[in-house]
Amino acid sequence: MKILLDTNFLMAVAQFKADVFGELQGNDLFTLSSCIQELEKLAGSRKKDAPAARVALELLQKKGVKIIEASGNTDFSLMEKAEKGYAVATNDAALIKKLKESGIKVLRLKQKKRIFIE
Repeated sequence: MKILLDTNFLMAVAQFKADVFGELQGNDLFTLSSCIQELEKLAGSRKKDAPAARVALELLQKKGVKIIEASGNTDFSLMEKAEKGYAVATNDAALIKKLKESGIKVLRLKQKKRIFIE
């Protein structure tokens, strides 16, 4: 399965110590360049999520996640790419609702540890 990873889903690895990459092993993993930009901006800040963003950026490189060029609104880009055959891994409730309404497969983290496909 081709899976697009959203920013908040990537940060869950550090925030909740979730083995996201272990559970998604065997799938083709992608993220958007706009997600990378969001992570880089957060990683360079003094916000409480900065360490999680740094871990996410490091894991993207280690795990060989492929990057798809995208500009503009990240959620819009995720929807646009998902319509071309990708499932989307996100914990963003508003985005999940839009994806489901469009019939797109959604992967979300539940109980801060397990991935569920909807």
